[in-house]
Amino acid sequence: MEKIFLTVGFMILLGASLYLNNTQEVSDEIDTGNLYTNWKMKYNKRYTNQRDEMYRYKVFTDNLNFIRAFQESRKETTYTMELNQFADMSQQEFAQTYLSLRVRKTSKINAANDNFQYKGAEVDWTTDKKIKYPAVKNQGSCGSSWAFSAVGTLEINSDIELNKRYVLSEQDLVDCTRPYGNQGCKGGWVDLAYHYVLDYGLTEAKDYPYTGKDEECQSSANRPFQHLAGYYLYETCSQLADAIQKRTVAIAVDANSWQFYGSGVLSECTKDLNHAAVLVGVSADGVWKIRNSWGATWGEAGHIRLTEGDTCGICADPSSPVLQ
Repeated sequence: MEKIFLTVGFMILLGASLYLNNTQEVSDEIDTGNLYTNWKMKYNKRYTNQRDEMYRYKVFTDNLNFIRAFQESRKETTYTMELNQFADMSQQEFAQTYLSLRVRKTSKINAANDNFQYKGAEVDWTTDKKIKYPAVKNQGSCGSSWAFSAVGTLEINSDIELNKRYVLSEQDLVDCTRPYGNQGCKGGWVDLAYHYVLDYGLTEAKDYPYTGKDEECQSSANRPFQHLAGYYLYETCSQLADAIQKRTVAIAVDANSWQFYGSGVLSECTKDLNHAAVLVGVSADGVWKIRNSWGATWGEAGHIRLTEGDTCGICADPSSPVLQ
């Protein structure tokens, strides 16, 4: 009789355990579903059919689990991840769409940069009262970071060095620099964008607005920006640190680990250069501040911070315009 009682008791406990586990699974699924629904509303996401919706939900769930695993395994990390506008993209899709920078063949990682230690003053062009810092832009689903990097340096440095303010056209570069070797939304080189501006100048955004896709070049457009006289190339972290004291700098980086960046100082990066951005500051302890082109809701109001040194390959291929 006692054995029967124990067996029945064990079965009741087992059934309760299974019920609780199943209840937890259902609860987790509801929580994930609610997160997904709220995320779609926040970023105005819509899909063409149910099959695509199901696939995107699966990708979203995988990315959510990836972020949670990151948070649980790195209690002492210096940066956070979040479910941003890229949460429905696999890492492969993200790389194919956004990480299409084509750097100069002479660009290379310099091992000497691994020992760099910053000893200069703090600089932050985003808060400098001598200039009006322009709003962060969004390249959309076009692989045009190279155009936004070039335009960013031209706009900000024109204010710093010439006291002239422009809102310039990335679309002009996307459409019209293919004869120079760029490939529009499929990628390009910052240096070749500068070459084009040297030859033709650049249109203002109001006259040549950004569409985020490859269009025919408007060759007859008015190009009032005629201030580019050349460009500087830097090869070391030390040169980059000196340059940021005077102007912003176009940089090439490995942004594979940037997809879900939320805030803080990112330190975990490889150096496969695949994305362009603009260096806009450095702190007293050598932390780089970078302006990105994924909109103001990404990262820290559109910016990311990287640890001191050649993090993400930031020192491998910097350049900045010479203005007059």
